[in-house]
Amino acid sequence: MENAALEMMTEREAIQVEPNLPSQSFDPARYGIEGTLMLGTNEYRWSVWDGQPLGKYIAMDTETTLADKHEVPQLAMVSVSDGSQHYLLKPEQLPELLLQHLPNDHHLVFHHVAFDFAVIDRHLTETDASIARNWMWAAVDQHRMHDTMLLAALVTLAQHDDDRMPSLHDAVKDWCGYELEKDAFRLRFEETIGEDWHSINSGFLRYAAADAIATFQLFAKLTHAANRICRQFNLPRQFGFLTEAVQVKAAVSLDCIHRNGLHVDLDRATELKQRIDADIQQAIETMDRIDAELWHRYKKTRELKINRNSGLPRLNQTKLLEHFATIAAECQLSIPTTRTGKLSTSVNHCWCQFRDRHPLIDAYCRYTELTKLRAFFDGLQQPQIHPKYRVMVRSGRTSCSGPNIQQLPSNSPVREAIAARPGHLLFIIDYNSLELRTLATVCHQQIGFSRLRDVLIEGIDPHSYAAAMFAGVTLEEFNALPDKKQLRQRAKVFNFGLPAGFGAAALVEHAKFSYGVDLTPSDAERFIKLLTRKVYPELGLYLAEDTAAIIAKALQADVVQVRATWPQPFHLGMLRKILADNPRKSDGTPYQQRTIERVWRQLAGLCGNLAITPHIEQRNTAPDSPLRKLLHSSVTTTTGRMRGGVPFTAAKNTPFQGLAADGCKQAMWDLTKTGYRVVAFIHDEFIIELSKHDDIDRAAKDIARICSESMQPFVPGIPVPCEYALTERWHKSAEAVFDTADRLQVWQPN
Repeated sequence: MENAALEMMTEREAIQVEPNLPSQSFDPARYGIEGTLMLGTNEYRWSVWDGQPLGKYIAMDTETTLADKHEVPQLAMVSVSDGSQHYLLKPEQLPELLLQHLPNDHHLVFHHVAFDFAVIDRHLTETDASIARNWMWAAVDQHRMHDTMLLAALVTLAQHDDDRMPSLHDAVKDWCGYELEKDAFRLRFEETIGEDWHSINSGFLRYAAADAIATFQLFAKLTHAANRICRQFNLPRQFGFLTEAVQVKAAVSLDCIHRNGLHVDLDRATELKQRIDADIQQAIETMDRIDAELWHRYKKTRELKINRNSGLPRLNQTKLLEHFATIAAECQLSIPTTRTGKLSTSVNHCWCQFRDRHPLIDAYCRYTELTKLRAFFDGLQQPQIHPKYRVMVRSGRTSCSGPNIQQLPSNSPVREAIAARPGHLLFIIDYNSLELRTLATVCHQQIGFSRLRDVLIEGIDPHSYAAAMFAGVTLEEFNALPDKKQLRQRAKVFNFGLPAGFGAAALVEHAKFSYGVDLTPSDAERFIKLLTRKVYPELGLYLAEDTAAIIAKALQADVVQVRATWPQPFHLGMLRKILADNPRKSDGTPYQQRTIERVWRQLAGLCGNLAITPHIEQRNTAPDSPLRKLLHSSVTTTTGRMRGGVPFTAAKNTPFQGLAADGCKQAMWDLTKTGYRVVAFIHDEFIIELSKHDDIDRAAKDIARICSESMQPFVPGIPVPCEYALTERWHKSAEAVFDTADRLQVWQPN
């Protein structure tokens, strides 16, 4: 029914977006208040709703009092449009309109659904309109609530990997070709509450009516574009166009999580910050002893220059790079360079793996890591924090800010500052190896088989299985080995790192930084071959890329000619770097100019795409040049979302990362609608606050059931176990503890 209804929507688009003036039966006296407004060059008539039935799709917009931080504002006015009829409603009329339409399979369309849903939900709760409120939640659950902001982001993501979420004003300008007026009325709707609409400035009414009309027209344009993309690439629609239904559920849920917030133990936060400040000072003193010129100083006093924003000394980057260049030469370290040819100073992507090679490297890494942790405490100044979540980034995952609780180091003590409210406990639950399960699903669907999937279905630990095959022993023999824990950790490096697109060199670095595992490049190469040929052979097929075919498609050239022109992998690597405006070898040495010229001539000779030819002639490698994406390809998730023109790593990450993200969003919605107080979400982990008076064991089993069952449709046939713990404060190492009667107990750190 959903697909048919949406299809009907796009077919009627041309009719729905035409200007609509009143019919012959229109009676202004019946409405009491009515008027007209202009959108672009068209005139539209609006009036006050008086029970008229509306069409299948109803665009709705709420006007409210000014928002106060994390509180939901009060509803002041509602506007609706079905493309032919455009009405305004007083808040007290809203339950009637919802009950008249939502039980009859109508759809609601918003721009920024999280905000409008929260406003309406507050109003329906405060007015005891429980039946109408239940239908609002049911509409989300049944994929009958839409968001043009999210849909616009999904469409542009599919077109050119752009995940920006536009305002209504910007989206209407881009898609409908006219501009909505920005006036002072939008900030003054509190003045209309309780007032007779005959006596208020008519500008309030025109402003409100325009938003609903524009939202409907925008929805028509976007569904037409989304439908075309889905048809062209044969994308599934069980989660709406381009997974819009999943994103709507996530938007509503994440807004609830944001407003719930997290409780901060301010005393513990102060204690932790003081400890980090002391460690930072030690790192500064170590670097100062190595070379006092590593810090900017005042010439006369030799005192350190302090950054006003951070309160920390200002690092002398020039002097630091001089030291790093000397250390790299003395220790024969292979260090990547920036686009300008300078050595990279990145800790995570470079220097952390060499911290045991020189005291300066170790001190610099510690200083950088600690200052990032210190910045996190800037957001812990109040007893309650409300991290703000972004529903979707390009990978399909969420992001977080203010503060960013999703990117804390795994071993960071910062989490300990987050505690349950008095009288409550934190229930922390996450999925076991979720992205391996989604990877197995993707491989099975794309390739037709997956040994990883078989291993997971059989209930075998995928890391132990890989580690045993790396060691050349049976699984039973492996479990008896004294160093099985270390061997399993090594296998995790490859199980997680290789599907993420890491090559041998990157895996060596990843192993050291993320897992504390030492690998040689030759070991990495050997284990990659084992993993992709013997352990999980489907990975070799999944990670294969026909770069020549991608280039041929973009250039509209013969793929045989492309392969003949650039027969070796290093040829394609050279082309990639030249088009990225970084024509250098891996050691930083620039390519010879004649080599660069030859590549440009080869490109020009192969290109049959008239849209790209001028950029080749101009040697255009600017960030917005289409040549930057010449080696990129589109990628889709099994749920129906698409990214247009992405590099190799993103093309391999997105299918299984995006699938896992969509499953987590479904679980998040199912937990929220069930009534659990979710206070934080970290990629595949939920933190839920439970009252000490709750039946904790029943809640634990119910939450675990919801998480597993919600994920099941996304990884059909594969079991989805969860791991959980009950704590007083947030700990990464917390685990389930049971008493002799098998009742869940509060975990305590050692």
